[in-house]
Amino acid sequence: MKKFFCFTFVFVIIASCLSGCNFYSNVSGALAGDSQATPKVEQMMTALAENRIPDAKAFMHPDANNKPDSAYTQMSQYLSGRKTQSVQLININVKNSSGTAGNIRQEESAYKATLSDGTIVYLNVVYLTNDNGSGFSSFQLVLGAI
Repeated sequence: MKKFFCFTFVFVIIASCLSGCNFYSNVSGALAGDSQATPKVEQMMTALAENRIPDAKAFMHPDANNKPDSAYTQMSQYLSGRKTQSVQLININVKNSSGTAGNIRQEESAYKATLSDGTIVYLNVVYLTNDNGSGFSSFQLVLGAI
Protein backbone atom coordinates (compact mmCIF):
# COMPACT_ATOMS: atom_id res chain seq x y z
CA MET A 1 0.00 0.00 0.00
CA LYS A 2 2.87 2.34 0.81
CA LYS A 3 4.38 1.73 -2.66
CA PHE A 4 1.03 2.59 -4.25
CA PHE A 5 0.84 5.97 -2.47
CA CYS A 6 4.47 6.77 -3.29
CA PHE A 7 3.91 5.85 -6.94
CA THR A 8 0.73 7.97 -7.11
CA PHE A 9 2.43 10.93 -5.44
CA VAL A 10 5.41 10.78 -7.82
CA PHE A 11 3.07 10.40 -10.82
CA VAL A 12 1.06 13.49 -9.79
CA ILE A 13 4.24 15.54 -9.29
CA ILE A 14 5.65 14.54 -12.67
CA ALA A 15 2.33 15.14 -14.45
CA SER A 16 2.01 18.63 -12.96
CA CYS A 17 5.59 19.49 -13.95
CA LEU A 18 5.07 18.35 -17.53
CA SER A 19 1.76 20.16 -17.93
CA GLY A 20 3.41 23.61 -17.88
CA CYS A 21 2.04 26.70 -16.21
CA ASN A 22 -0.62 27.83 -18.66
CA PHE A 23 -4.27 27.88 -17.72
CA TYR A 24 -6.70 28.41 -20.56
CA SER A 25 -10.44 28.92 -20.59
CA ASN A 26 -12.86 29.59 -23.40
CA VAL A 27 -16.39 30.88 -22.92
CA SER A 28 -18.92 31.62 -25.65
CA GLY A 29 -22.18 33.52 -25.77
CA ALA A 30 -23.00 33.91 -22.10
CA LEU A 31 -20.69 36.84 -21.42
CA ALA A 32 -22.59 39.54 -23.30
CA GLY A 33 -22.65 41.73 -20.18
CA ASP A 34 -18.92 41.24 -19.61
CA SER A 35 -17.84 42.45 -23.05
CA GLN A 36 -15.02 44.98 -22.86
CA ALA A 37 -15.29 45.71 -26.57
CA THR A 38 -18.89 46.95 -26.87
CA PRO A 39 -18.35 50.54 -25.67
CA LYS A 40 -15.12 50.73 -27.68
CA VAL A 41 -16.94 49.57 -30.83
CA GLU A 42 -19.38 52.47 -30.52
CA GLN A 43 -16.54 54.96 -29.97
CA MET A 44 -14.53 53.54 -32.87
CA MET A 45 -17.53 53.81 -35.21
CA THR A 46 -18.07 57.43 -34.16
CA ALA A 47 -14.41 58.28 -34.79
CA LEU A 48 -14.56 56.66 -38.23
CA ALA A 49 -17.84 58.39 -39.14
CA GLU A 50 -16.33 61.76 -38.20
CA ASN A 51 -13.15 60.98 -40.19
CA ARG A 52 -10.98 61.22 -37.07
CA ILE A 53 -8.41 58.68 -38.23
CA PRO A 54 -5.86 59.34 -35.42
CA ASP A 55 -8.60 58.79 -32.82
CA ALA A 56 -9.67 55.57 -34.55
CA LYS A 57 -6.06 54.35 -34.60
CA ALA A 58 -5.85 54.98 -30.84
CA PHE A 59 -8.44 52.23 -30.27
CA MET A 60 -6.15 49.63 -31.85
CA HIS A 61 -3.97 47.34 -29.72
CA PRO A 62 -0.30 48.44 -29.56
CA ASP A 63 0.77 45.17 -31.22
CA ALA A 64 -1.66 45.76 -34.13
CA ASN A 65 -1.17 49.48 -34.62
CA ASN A 66 0.76 48.96 -37.87
CA LYS A 67 -2.37 48.83 -40.05
CA PRO A 68 -2.20 51.07 -43.13
CA ASP A 69 -4.06 54.38 -43.07
CA SER A 70 -5.91 53.33 -46.21
CA ALA A 71 -7.89 50.76 -44.19
CA TYR A 72 -9.16 53.45 -41.82
CA THR A 73 -9.82 55.85 -44.68
CA GLN A 74 -11.82 53.25 -46.59
CA MET A 75 -14.10 52.58 -43.60
CA SER A 76 -14.41 56.30 -42.91
CA GLN A 77 -15.37 57.04 -46.53
CA TYR A 78 -18.01 54.33 -46.44
CA LEU A 79 -19.55 55.73 -43.25
CA SER A 80 -19.18 59.31 -44.58
CA GLY A 81 -20.69 61.06 -41.58
CA ARG A 82 -23.40 58.49 -40.87
CA LYS A 83 -23.36 57.97 -37.12
CA THR A 84 -24.19 54.70 -35.41
CA GLN A 85 -27.67 54.69 -33.89
CA SER A 86 -27.43 51.28 -32.27
CA VAL A 87 -24.94 48.48 -31.84
CA GLN A 88 -26.24 45.02 -30.99
CA LEU A 89 -23.96 42.19 -29.88
CA ILE A 90 -24.73 39.09 -31.93
CA ASN A 91 -22.01 36.67 -30.86
CA ILE A 92 -19.09 36.66 -28.46
CA ASN A 93 -16.28 34.21 -27.82
CA VAL A 94 -13.91 35.00 -24.94
CA LYS A 95 -10.56 33.28 -24.51
CA ASN A 96 -8.61 33.73 -21.27
CA SER A 97 -5.07 32.51 -20.77
CA SER A 98 -2.74 32.89 -17.80
CA GLY A 99 0.79 31.65 -17.81
CA THR A 100 4.41 32.45 -18.27
CA ALA A 101 3.58 34.81 -21.15
CA GLY A 102 1.28 36.82 -18.85
CA ASN A 103 -2.47 37.20 -18.71
CA ILE A 104 -4.28 37.37 -22.03
CA ARG A 105 -7.97 38.03 -22.71
CA GLN A 106 -9.19 37.91 -26.28
CA GLU A 107 -12.77 38.71 -27.28
CA GLU A 108 -13.94 37.73 -30.74
CA SER A 109 -17.30 39.41 -31.30
CA ALA A 110 -19.84 40.03 -34.02
CA TYR A 111 -22.11 43.10 -33.93
CA LYS A 112 -25.05 44.40 -35.90
CA ALA A 113 -24.83 48.18 -36.29
CA THR A 114 -27.64 50.42 -37.52
CA LEU A 115 -26.46 53.68 -39.07
CA SER A 116 -28.31 57.01 -38.93
CA ASP A 117 -29.80 56.51 -42.41
CA GLY A 118 -31.14 53.05 -41.54
CA THR A 119 -28.35 51.10 -43.24
CA ILE A 120 -27.34 47.94 -41.38
CA VAL A 121 -23.72 46.83 -41.33
CA TYR A 122 -22.11 43.98 -39.46
CA LEU A 123 -18.86 44.18 -37.55
CA ASN A 124 -16.36 41.45 -36.73
CA VAL A 125 -13.91 42.55 -34.07
CA VAL A 126 -11.17 41.03 -31.98
CA TYR A 127 -10.44 42.93 -28.77
CA LEU A 128 -7.18 41.93 -27.10
CA THR A 129 -6.02 42.68 -23.56
CA ASN A 130 -2.53 41.59 -22.49
CA ASP A 131 0.58 42.96 -20.78
CA ASN A 132 1.24 45.31 -23.73
CA GLY A 133 -2.14 47.03 -23.42
CA SER A 134 -5.66 46.67 -24.72
CA GLY A 135 -7.39 47.45 -27.99
CA PHE A 136 -8.64 46.01 -31.24
CA SER A 137 -6.31 43.64 -33.00
CA SER A 138 -8.89 43.40 -35.78
CA PHE A 139 -11.85 45.64 -36.70
CA GLN A 140 -13.82 44.76 -39.83
CA LEU A 141 -16.93 46.21 -41.44
CA VAL A 142 -18.85 43.45 -43.19
CA LEU A 143 -21.03 44.97 -45.90
CA GLY A 144 -22.75 41.85 -47.09
CA ALA A 145 -23.32 38.54 -45.39
CA ILE A 146 -24.86 35.50 -47.04
